[in-house]
Amino acid sequence: MEIVKFNLKDKNELLELDKECFGVGCWDNELWQSILEDLEHNIIYLVKQNTELIAYLMIYNWGKERNYVKITNMGTKSSFRGQKLAHKLFETMLSEMKKEGMRDFRGETRVTNYPMQKVFNDFDFKNVETLEGYYDNPTEDALRYHLSI
Repeated sequence: MEIVKFNLKDKNELLELDKECFGVGCWDNELWQSILEDLEHNIIYLVKQNTELIAYLMIYNWGKERNYVKITNMGTKSSFRGQKLAHKLFETMLSEMKKEGMRDFRGETRVTNYPMQKVFNDFDFKNVETLEGYYDNPTEDALRYHLSI
């Protein structure tokens, strides 16, 4: 098992994993196209076992423009859940972003996404706000998390 950065050759497999993880709530092709056109700011970490993509973490690195990193999406193949892959991805991302001088991290998750809430809590993110009706498909509130290191 290895963690690597996204390469355009991984695009189709990433889009398939996103569909598997999020079903009707997955991001549409137009949004993915805009993400993949800006891989300087949109950084995607992949967990691969042999050549199979099994998990990913996507961030938006605002860099000096706003001086924080936004966690935008994360997914794990259903057959690999419970193996702490999200934790491994977070460790890698935090380590790499610290090397770039980033110290402020932010993200949201559905109020019913208890596994993601646990990951945020395990890395000492603080729940700072509830955003009513933030998500669609289905409409649901979000919990906003911050970490400053």
